[in-house]
Amino acid sequence: MIGHVTVKKGGFPQKSQTLILPLFTADLKTNKILKQIDQKSSGELSEKIKTHEFEGKEGQSVSAENISGYKAVLLLGVGEKKEFSLIQLREGVAKALRAVRMMKFTTVDLFLPEVELSFQLGKHLALAVHLSNYSFLKYKSKEAKKKHTVITEANLILSQPAKEKDVLLMQEGIRIAATIDLGISLARDLVNEPAIHLGPDEMVATARSIEKESKGLLKVKVLEEAECRRLGMGAFLGVAQGSDKKPRFIVIQTVSKKAGKKKYVSVVGKSIMFDSGGLSLKPGSSMEDMKMDMAGAASVLGVFKTLVQAPDFLRRIADQMELSGVIPACENMPSGKAMRPGDIVTALNGKTIEVLNTDAEGRLALADAVSYAEKYLKAEYIIDLATLTGACMVALGNDLAGAFGNDKELIKLVVDTANHEGEGIWELPLYKKYLKQMKSEIADLKNIGGGRMGGAITAALFLSEFVKKAKWVHLDIAGPAFRHEPPQGTLPHGASGWGVMTVLGVITQLINV
Repeated sequence: MIGHVTVKKGGFPQKSQTLILPLFTADLKTNKILKQIDQKSSGELSEKIKTHEFEGKEGQSVSAENISGYKAVLLLGVGEKKEFSLIQLREGVAKALRAVRMMKFTTVDLFLPEVELSFQLGKHLALAVHLSNYSFLKYKSKEAKKKHTVITEANLILSQPAKEKDVLLMQEGIRIAATIDLGISLARDLVNEPAIHLGPDEMVATARSIEKESKGLLKVKVLEEAECRRLGMGAFLGVAQGSDKKPRFIVIQTVSKKAGKKKYVSVVGKSIMFDSGGLSLKPGSSMEDMKMDMAGAASVLGVFKTLVQAPDFLRRIADQMELSGVIPACENMPSGKAMRPGDIVTALNGKTIEVLNTDAEGRLALADAVSYAEKYLKAEYIIDLATLTGACMVALGNDLAGAFGNDKELIKLVVDTANHEGEGIWELPLYKKYLKQMKSEIADLKNIGGGRMGGAITAALFLSEFVKKAKWVHLDIAGPAFRHEPPQGTLPHGASGWGVMTVLGVITQLINV
């Protein structure tokens, strides 16, 4: 089994290959486990602490080999106790687990620091194990796969007395983390998959497999091109018309027989399966990773993948809300059939759009998706996730998603939840004065503004024109959705699965309000 996480009571030593000991700065002289390890090493560990100037500060680490049956011992600094956070601990442990994997070891004992035992502690430590284990190896050789090491077993050791109810809470957190991991891993796999193997039909197949797994708690509806045309989705179909792969408009919804007033919530994911830029062709280097332009939709499917692993929770959601995922799946390709700069398309809500740049295509597909969610799914709350603009990356860098919206309470809920789950986010202004840049002389709107400045804002303002009454938050995830950096903590190289944890957290909050 990969990443099996358990809670164990007991002292030092245990039976795994490696030991990880998180330490606060104040623990260096008082931690009993550290003293026992140092005694077993005949002072070798304390000498290393001195040599490496290890003080327990966040990010610091020091290791030693072959101590009391452990092939390696890693001390992990987690900083000042007053500044402690579970996200900080999760990322530090994940970093240490990556070091263990580099040493080619597979089993770990993690001796917990003196912190409150809780559901969240169990969840985040288990996520550290699962998410740091992720790698996309599908296209690697057999030899490379054989050399790949994963953590097969991680034991969370309670070195202090613990109440049984607290242990049970931790175990529940560990169980939930395993379901979240399945959703995030699916999202990562979908984004990492080359576009030659993953088009609109494959997204449909993924949604159908989740529907089947739900055993009647979810239903999937797929609108093909003719139905989209009948409904008036000219913006979405305009993007799709240059590709040989037919567009698919996918809707996945909860099913419940329970009557009563419900909240209507839609999560919309941008799903450009490959973005060449269309006739406004991207430079070659800018096109290399454009398989990832469907990361928003991948996260939407990741959310539903997680939910079907917890049928009682999904049933509770379905009884209290009409939850839907909306995925306008198509490619943006150049051909003799492709949309041209200067063309005008009519969106589902009747607004006309002058398309001046075919590489500003995501907002066109999302315009029809958001309109559909509000008109046909009765959405009162809409959250869209989209790898929408390079401008957002210029503003916020690679780690942060930009949040825009028309409702302060919903924006706050989304931002607070993202921070609580450790997914980087920052609210940006929906500065309405810039909307005039999107006004066209010959249509209702243009699909680009007047220049390079404020591009994330003008893109969000464009989308706002397709929301009538719903409370709406737009998440521009262009930066954090796909990482070019080496693996770090819970984050791999490539697809991150950003948004799965945030959306799950928001849904949980909404059913409790």
